[in-house]
Amino acid sequence: MLKRIDHVGVVVDDLAEARAFLESLGMVLERAQEVPERNVKIAFYHCGDGRIELIEPTTPEARERRLGEGNQARIEHIGVEVDDVPTIMRAVRGLGVDLTTSEPVAVGPNLNAWTQPATSAGIQFQLVQRDAV
Repeated sequence: MLKRIDHVGVVVDDLAEARAFLESLGMVLERAQEVPERNVKIAFYHCGDGRIELIEPTTPEARERRLGEGNQARIEHIGVEVDDVPTIMRAVRGLGVDLTTSEPVAVGPNLNAWTQPATSAGIQFQLVQRDAV
């Protein structure tokens, strides 16, 4: 059902600072973009066979919800590559897992869905179908 870990999503207070740090480690930027409908700016960096996604909330409400008070960064989710997001959404719902949306969400070239952590062992998983859009 799950192919591999695609990425680890890290919410950060300052995207420019976090990007500079990853680049100082030799990581290479894959893509960066604003996602206004989700109130974030994101940047993906290659890390071996996987990636690290940096996420900066762009509104005070999004920052409070995703980062909390006084945090500089925190791991938010684990992205897992799948072959077919809609099929996997149905399968995990059958296991009692709730999702944040009823339909897959396109972000960049990928189709995505996120689990509700309370129904997936306290961990938020992002289901990623790469290059599906």
